[in-house]
Amino acid sequence: MATTVTNFDAALKQIYSASNLAKTTLSRRPLLAMLPKRSDFGGRNMPIVNVYGDPQGRSASFGNAQGTTGTAPANQVSVDDFLLTRVSNYSIAQVGSEAAEASKGDAMAFLQALKASIDGAMNSLSNSIETQLFRCGTGVIGTVGAYVGGATSFTLGEEEDVANFDVNMVIVASAADGGALRAGTAAVSGVNRSTGVITSASVWDSAITSFAPADFVYPQGDAAAGGSNVCISGLCSWLPSTAPSGGESFFGVDRSVDSRLYGQFTNQASEAIEDGLITAGSLSARVGGNPNVAFINHVQQRSLIQNLHGKQSYNTVNATTHKGLVSDIGFRSVTIQGDTGAINVVAANKCPAETGYMLEMDKWILATLGEPVKFLNLDGNRILRSATADSVEARLAFRGNLGCKAPIYNVRIQMPIA
Repeated sequence: MATTVTNFDAALKQIYSASNLAKTTLSRRPLLAMLPKRSDFGGRNMPIVNVYGDPQGRSASFGNAQGTTGTAPANQVSVDDFLLTRVSNYSIAQVGSEAAEASKGDAMAFLQALKASIDGAMNSLSNSIETQLFRCGTGVIGTVGAYVGGATSFTLGEEEDVANFDVNMVIVASAADGGALRAGTAAVSGVNRSTGVITSASVWDSAITSFAPADFVYPQGDAAAGGSNVCISGLCSWLPSTAPSGGESFFGVDRSVDSRLYGQFTNQASEAIEDGLITAGSLSARVGGNPNVAFINHVQQRSLIQNLHGKQSYNTVNATTHKGLVSDIGFRSVTIQGDTGAINVVAANKCPAETGYMLEMDKWILATLGEPVKFLNLDGNRILRSATADSVEARLAFRGNLGCKAPIYNVRIQMPIA
């Protein structure tokens, strides 16, 4: 059979079936894997209904109950809708056309090369989604720690953020998170995953004007740059560390009215990790929550296990797709006893080391237009001829956002730095 794009597209349809796609994208990414999902996020927005107050038409006096004189309408439920909007995230896999021509006698060789490229693009996109799900939507993936002007390397402000960087990633920077970008870009040429040192072939403060310690860094194209966020509004957005200001709109809602709309925050930086997690679980239970999963960084999980001195117990938590649980993708957890039951503490390398999240998982929804990671194939073809290069390419995308139906049952935790 002749080697054609159509032949390969048919093969890829089998290789990337729904179940195989889930295994490729969800493995090693616990938050992306475990979030409840729905894939019907069509239209301009998706209302996420939040009830933040019961009717107050109640009194020992019937007359007062019927005609309560508080803030009208006091005898109606207090409810607001977060009008969730979609963001997009893209990843492109390319293989040179020359390779396709050279493999006419060995179609399998080209198919393997194409699959390797697509798998890599899927990994890149899935890693980006997982990172964004933990963060605030500004696109930031780390901060500059130690840097001396004129150098080609800098050390990250938080070493564990090194999990967010890759060779050939193009970086931009700003002085404030989500603020105006400094002029210029620089490509990453080296990543030391033991020390958190990021290297470029260029001098950082020559390639990026005024690049300096405490700067925030982003992959090019992801930064808010003082404007609207273009990345997922993750856990950090839904559970801010400070109460929102009056008049501030979050998906069309002024959350300052009631903390039921923006969840809880607790500073446990000076406490033992297990004590901080127990406190967070108790704060959720105090307001009627039933948290069942906590996400922390691996450096924190390591300390948790060491602190428990062999007294810990373990469990496995399964991934989920919009069709239900995926039994063959699971994540090992350390279980702690909360006020309302066992809490599975799961390590996630994209979770910022200084922050943990105690969640009631069924109150969250990852709403997407189609699968979280999908081929852009409106014309029915997974493989296209590139319009700008001598190659064929597969285009992958995420379209969606994260929503929460009851933020108050979830707690953001300031963790001790191990």
